Amino acid sequence: MPAALENEIREFIVTTVTKDMNHPIDDGEVDVASPLGSGGIDLDSLSLIELTMRLERRFNVQFPETDIEPLGAMTLGELAADVAGRGATA
Repeated sequence: MPAALENEIREFIVTTVTKDMNHPIDDGEVDVASPLGSGGIDLDSLSLIELTMRLERRFNVQFPETDIEPLGAMTLGELAADVAGRGATA
């Protein structure tokens, strides 16, 4: 899996969450080990749904409804790898 694609996905996630979804996070405090849910980026279930919809559109991947809730337990790096593993296209 190309690291460049995962980097692009990570940057898209952080930019989307902070700028498009107006979720305040400090860029300096977020890294690949930051949890998406509580104790990290702190996205609630509605925010996770919005984020997955944006990822689907941007990277041409699919998230079945049953896959969305477990994303809250992932880290930023794990989500980027997951999106790439679903066949993301840049």
